[in-house]
Amino acid sequence: MRPVCVFAKGTGEEIERLRAGLRGRWRQAARAVMVLLSLQGLPAAQIAVLLECHPATVRRWIGRFSTEGLAGLADRPRCGRPRLGGRRLASRIAGLLERPGPWTLPRIWRYLGRPQVSMRTLYRRVALVAIWRRPKLTARGGPDHDHVVAGIVARLAELPRRAWCWPRTRLT
Repeated sequence: MRPVCVFAKGTGEEIERLRAGLRGRWRQAARAVMVLLSLQGLPAAQIAVLLECHPATVRRWIGRFSTEGLAGLADRPRCGRPRLGGRRLASRIAGLLERPGPWTLPRIWRYLGRPQVSMRTLYRRVALVAIWRRPKLTARGGPDHDHVVAGIVARLAELPRRAWCWPRTRLT
């Protein structure tokens, strides 16, 4: 059976560290606000209304703070595989594609120092970076088809080699 009211218990030093933690990560800051409001005497139901969350969530974080102290408000390790090739890999790929050259996936993989990602993952990361550099060109069959194709070829000749070398542009 759940308790009627749960109030946080903490020492003066912990409360000061809590207040300093309000400027930290947003999740831990929200949890610290829950505890500080509880220290002011507000019940969990009112805190939940103020912070737009479930009262059980407020009671959980107040309980963790009461038993574990400030360390109880931190995120615990979660299950699941971490994401492969995050923002750092994307920025390295973008920097690499800035340099001219006939870039292929194996060559990109070697220049990046053989990261521990599959070729499919590397392809997806390269496609995310390179999609904004891809020229939008179309050619459709019609009476002036040769004229349109000649215009596209002229435009390709004006572009720097890296803009149309990787990834391949489809002419449809």
